[in-house]
Parts: sequence; structure tokens; C-alpha cells
Amino acid sequence: MNNNKVFLILGASSDLGLALVRKLNEDYTDSTFCLHYHSSSEALEALPFSNGNRSLLFQADLSSDTDVQVLLDDLAAKELSPTHIVHLCASKMMYTKLKDFDAERLDKNVRIQVYSFVRILKAFLPGMAKRKEYDKVVAVISSVASGKPPKSMLEYTAVKSMLLGVIKQLAADYEGKKVCINGVSPSMIETKFLSDLDPRLVEMAAEVSPENRNAKPEDIVPAIAFLLSEDSNYMNGVNLNVSNGSVII
Repeated sequence: MNNNKVFLILGASSDLGLALVRKLNEDYTDSTFCLHYHSSSEALEALPFSNGNRSLLFQADLSSDTDVQVLLDDLAAKELSPTHIVHLCASKMMYTKLKDFDAERLDKNVRIQVYSFVRILKAFLPGMAKRKEYDKVVAVISSVASGKPPKSMLEYTAVKSMLLGVIKQLAADYEGKKVCINGVSPSMIETKFLSDLDPRLVEMAAEVSPENRNAKPEDIVPAIAFLLSEDSNYMNGVNLNVSNGSVII
């Protein structure tokens, strides 16, 4: 039933996160939304909630071990145990060739996308498995981890491949425990996440896509919402390809 859930959405202040929260607020009732943000909470504070739902905001820099622990402590202090976890966090996309490799930059992105996620799952997955109520974990990965990646995306592809490995391994480790651990791999989404890219590169990505356009958050949200719903109870370890045919597996 779509009520009395506790959502923990990491990266909720992103364009994709805001669109997802709006969708889930329509679909669920009497639920709690624990919304993580890194720097600005303004857009989250402006979201209207209805259907008996409520939101709580949590600030954390997920590249910081201290901030991750504070986030976990705050959730514990409020006696919040998530039934649904969504991981959207990532550094802004960059094109990097081998000659551009920066170990410090890569390490920071791994801490944001992988290490923090693993720590949060370590805190909550055992309780989710104990409930045996088809709790859900969904991570947004990328189509670069599903098929042949574009050129010059070494660091981005490396991190996303690590994140996919986490999903696959934990899905295997928790099989049969009624916790569904899945990923969504979209092609390029036009959001502020792309703001550091040369606009021409964004245009080129759109030109080679099947519909000559990049994805919008509204194209990706239904796939995430599906994996969070009871309709996906028989799905575990899936990396859902949402690329409009840019990647065919």
C-alpha cells in the first residue's frame, strides 16, 4: 500500500530529485520524506506537500565522513528508519581524457557517490531486511555503465561502474530478504548537473540521440518511481536502461 513509508532521498535538491519528490508526493499518503541536500535547501523548502505527507530536511556534504555520520545520527535521533532509499548524488559531469586524470578529484567523487552510499546502506539495510516488507533501494547510475561509454569520460565512467558494482553485489547478498536493490541508468539529462560542460557537447549528445534530444527529469522519474513501487517487488539487481535506445543491451 502507498502509505506510511519513510523515504530517504539523497540529492533531493537536484533537478531530478525535485521532480521525483513531486511525483512521490502525488503517489503516496501519510509518508515521511527525509530530503538530503548539499548546499541550498531553498527549492526543497518551496515544495508543497499534501496527502498527509511531511518533509524533513538534512544537510550534508557526502564527501565528508563527518557529515555522513552527522546525517546518520540525525536520522537515528529522530527515530527515522527508511523504508525506501534513493541515491541521486554526484559531482557535476566532466569530460576527462587519460591525460586529464586527477586522483584527488576522482577520490572526492567516489566518496560522494560510492563510499557515503555504502555507509548509509550499512546503517539501514539490516533493518530493512528484518522488516520483510519489500523495502526499496534505488541508485541512479548512468547509461555509460550499461554499454559502450562515450569518449573522454574516464573518471565519470569509473565512478558509475563502481556504483553499479555496489548495486549488483548487495542485491546478491540480500536476495530472498524482500529488499529490492536496483539501479536506473539514464542517458544524458539536461539539468544544472551539466552546467560545467561546454554547451556544444550537450548539443552533440542530443544530436546523436534517437529523438535528437537529451532526457528531461520527467523522462526518468517514472522509472525510479516504478522501482520504488510495489509493482517492482519481483525485481532485484536490475539496472534499468532508460536511454531512449541510445544504449541497447
